[in-house]
Amino acid sequence: MATQELRLLATTILDDLMLRFPLRQRPEILWKSLRVTAGLAYYRTNQIGLSKNLLVDSERLQTTLIHEYAHLLAVERSGSRAANHGAAWKQAMLDLGHPPIRTHRYEVERNSARQEVVYLCQRCGAKIVRARRLPRRRKYLHATCGGGLRLFSVKRTTNQEIEP
Repeated sequence: MATQELRLLATTILDDLMLRFPLRQRPEILWKSLRVTAGLAYYRTNQIGLSKNLLVDSERLQTTLIHEYAHLLAVERSGSRAANHGAAWKQAMLDLGHPPIRTHRYEVERNSARQEVVYLCQRCGAKIVRARRLPRRRKYLHATCGGGLRLFSVKRTTNQEIEP
């Protein structure tokens, strides 16, 4: 579905939810560039954040919007202590006619390592590969032999060498 169609559908779904289970104030829908999270409920500002990257069809949009609306409904019914996936949220999901499922199963694009950092053990010569440099001004020892670790190389994922 096109983005504009999804935005209109989100408004329609929200209108239906407000008719069936009204809140004191209509929540604002924010479209965000979320890569892993499908939606967020901001109960303090009465907003629902939706991922424009993950919500690509009407089924995903409806499921996620109802999930986040249930958070706002639970907080309105039970106060800020209900701003989680506890009993109040589960009851709100059941009232909305959906099973209280906490997390989505959509395929997501995770962060990829931007660099490869290699440390060399001074005693046994073992190479330890990490995604980040160790904090400076500390001494690090190889867990196996107790030898000191020295920064050997830092490579970008494009395999371009960086000065250590």
